[in-house]
Amino acid sequence: MEADWHTPGVWSIVMGAIFAILKVFPSARQQPQVVEILRTVQDLTRPAAGCAGCWVSEENFPQPHIRYAEQWESEESLHEHLKSSLYRRVLAAMELSTKQPEINYYYTGAERGFDLIEQVRREQAEPSQLQSSTKRAA
Repeated sequence: MEADWHTPGVWSIVMGAIFAILKVFPSARQQPQVVEILRTVQDLTRPAAGCAGCWVSEENFPQPHIRYAEQWESEESLHEHLKSSLYRRVLAAMELSTKQPEINYYYTGAERGFDLIEQVRREQAEPSQLQSSTKRAA
């Protein structure tokens, strides 16, 4: 059976996880308020169906900002979250940014584990072994 890219859920199965990463740039005075809003959203989003993780961090380099990240198991779950009343709090946090907030959605297409580490380290070791055998032959 051929995949129909317009069928709900098929795209998310093919694509894998989705990461949403938001950067908000509040003033120093409003930073605690933005952190509190996003931590509340984090606490309520983590147990939601389809949410694989949610994080809030405060960054100071290169420009002070708050980073809010979510990981979703499917596009359907992400869309439900974006339409939820809870997401209005994220929008409220964005409104407190002193400059245009940045948001990106990253769709994963493949997963790798220890096999990637082994592959890369094996590739690194192979040229060294070739060089040492070349030196011995000379």
